[in-house]
Amino acid sequence: MSRRGFNAILIMFTFTSILIIWELIAITGVVPTYLFPPPSKIALTFLHMLISGILMKEYLRTFIRVLTGFFIGSLVGLLVGLGISCTRLLKSITYPLIAIAATIPTVALVPLLIIWVGVNEILPIVAVIICSSIPIIYSIVSSSKFIDPEVINVAKSLGANSRYIVFNILLPYSIPSILSALKIEIAMAWKTCFVSEMLAMSSGLGYFMIIAQSTLRVDVMLVVVGILAISCYVSQLIFEFLETYIAKKWGLR
Repeated sequence: MSRRGFNAILIMFTFTSILIIWELIAITGVVPTYLFPPPSKIALTFLHMLISGILMKEYLRTFIRVLTGFFIGSLVGLLVGLGISCTRLLKSITYPLIAIAATIPTVALVPLLIIWVGVNEILPIVAVIICSSIPIIYSIVSSSKFIDPEVINVAKSLGANSRYIVFNILLPYSIPSILSALKIEIAMAWKTCFVSEMLAMSSGLGYFMIIAQSTLRVDVMLVVVGILAISCYVSQLIFEFLETYIAKKWGLR
């Protein structure tokens, strides 16, 4: 048996064991089932929510917000990051500010965004844009600091314009950092959107979680948490695949 096959069996065994232990603990009645529902009840709740259409309806709203915000944020981050990296003076001035901004959790800004943007459909999208753009800007600017200035000077002396420098020097050198940032930030985009919906929206998975909490539907809450976790994980897998594909195509691996 290959190592990959053995790891897959080990993961399945561990996961199944956890579910069985969880089910047994819930059945014993040590904790009330409405507070600690067994996996079987959670599965039935998931099926009921799926068949009724309510889960898909709220999920699609969150998905569209995440996708829209992440696409815009990634594009803005890429353009701004490359633009800053083209000018040494601008890079030196803005780098400390970008580094500080990158350390601030976007969810901490949501209360401010509620005041500045308002409680509307744009709010979670703006939060995701901020969450996605700043780390990418930071990744590009950080990686460009390690490019030998002489490489750019030689390219300019040979007649290279800004476009050539961006696409043939800065971008290839920054690709690994950009891909790593995208892989991490797609999960953060889901979480940021979720928190925004919890705090201010009247639709989406985050809002669904608040409604379930107010009615003490722990089974529904666990379904929502599971959907969020799977969405984050699958999104990261997709970007990990893209990272490997692009890195190989650009000869970085």
